[in-house]
Amino acid sequence: MVEHNVSNIQTQKIENTALENNCAAVLSIADTVRTTLGPKGLDKLLVDELGNRFITNDGATIMLSIKTIHPVAKMVVEIADRQEAKSGDGTTTAVVLAAEMLKEGKRLITDMGIHPTLIVRGMEIGIQRSIELLKQMAVKIDIEDARLAQVITTAAGSRMDGDQVVSLVSEAVSLLKNSKGKKRMINFKKSILLINKPELEDLVFDGFVLQRQFHDPQISNQLHNVGVILAKMDLKESRESWTMEMKNYDDVVRMKENQARITKEISDSICRTGAGILFISSPQVDELLLSNLLVKNILPIHVSNEELLTIAYAFDMQVIRRKEDIERGTVVTIKSMCYDEEKGLFFFENLAQQNVVTIIIGGATKVTSQERWRSVKDGISAAQSALNDGIVAGGGAVELCISEKLKEKSLNGGVESLGIEVVAHALSSIMRQILTNAGFSAFEKMTEIRNKSGEYGININTGKIENMLEAGVIDSAGIKINALKSAAEIVKAVLRIDRILIAHSPHNAVVGKSANEPNLKG
Repeated sequence: MVEHNVSNIQTQKIENTALENNCAAVLSIADTVRTTLGPKGLDKLLVDELGNRFITNDGATIMLSIKTIHPVAKMVVEIADRQEAKSGDGTTTAVVLAAEMLKEGKRLITDMGIHPTLIVRGMEIGIQRSIELLKQMAVKIDIEDARLAQVITTAAGSRMDGDQVVSLVSEAVSLLKNSKGKKRMINFKKSILLINKPELEDLVFDGFVLQRQFHDPQISNQLHNVGVILAKMDLKESRESWTMEMKNYDDVVRMKENQARITKEISDSICRTGAGILFISSPQVDELLLSNLLVKNILPIHVSNEELLTIAYAFDMQVIRRKEDIERGTVVTIKSMCYDEEKGLFFFENLAQQNVVTIIIGGATKVTSQERWRSVKDGISAAQSALNDGIVAGGGAVELCISEKLKEKSLNGGVESLGIEVVAHALSSIMRQILTNAGFSAFEKMTEIRNKSGEYGININTGKIENMLEAGVIDSAGIKINALKSAAEIVKAVLRIDRILIAHSPHNAVVGKSANEPNLKG
């Protein structure tokens, strides 16, 4: 009996050691980024192996720059990467939520002996209820709503050159809002193009901008009311190696003549469309075709497949994929094309029916320009999410309100209520961290506000209680929902890990092993 108890104690110690180790890894990562949360958050100086320096308070940038070998820490970085890819913002919130849930979950397991499965089950109930409440509290808005500008300000206003960054994004959104084209759901991430050029001044251009260093002198640097077509076809010329393989001279001549005939047919078809600009994504284009187009005053511009699809979306065009479809393809007229040789940029100005805006982001240095680019990107992502999923009060107000509601639910009792309290504790940590970063006593301020509704928070400039929606501190509900889901995913996985084992190479897994022979080393 004594031996059995000793064995249980040793097993418990091993499990607790694994949990302590994993939690420490997550908390270490969280402590790196938690001080960046909120308008008063601090910046980090990142230095890579080559000595390149980056100053930022963007959680995603910091997370993806961290070098770590701990497997659980890598999981946190992956979750942060997924949050950034899905929502474009909210990475710091997701990591802070994960750290607080883990800290509280670990306490219940190690100090109170609660089984991880029970805690996870309660957490799932708490997460689900939180998401339901967020959706209920979210206020739907459209692109005409003035509060959309406040969402942008909340997301990007506290970043480097925040006022200028907010102005750039707001101007771009305003141009899209005033477009007289056919109504469709605007996708800001596709309709607002970003170009990072440290040597240039900031600019919001009503149209599409393409970076190219070469412009054929046969074509004017400026074209007005010019038609555009897009082509994704194989237009490469016959290779010399092909003709060398042919033993019959007549076959070579016939192949050359056939190539010339096809080239002329393509150039004549393009000419008959009336277009003055051809965007082509073929990596190789017959030189004879290029010459024929230039003679007919048609400007061919090489673009990547990604750029071609961007242009197609921007101008609502079809891409021509066969030469038979050239004359039946869509030709869109743009107001003007201007090539700035000094900047190496093509400017394609919109007519009323197009929905594309380009923001050129400058900066005093490459480092500051990159940080301003990230800020603009966050502002755009927040605006898009607000349109899709609605808005809620910012500053941690909505999280604190939901936290109080979850605590009321947990009063029903049962072990699972402890998991609900884990989620409630984590949600309240958002306001706590924002206030701490602003230099306030978080406990004191949050005590003052606990009985208020979900719209009330603390003005971090005055320390007074204010209605966050009326004060213009507004967040996207969608970003908060995704952050909560991301945090819960990593926490549930870590709490259920009771051992850390070293696995064989996956190339040797299973193969040659008997059913009783494990493929892991303890």
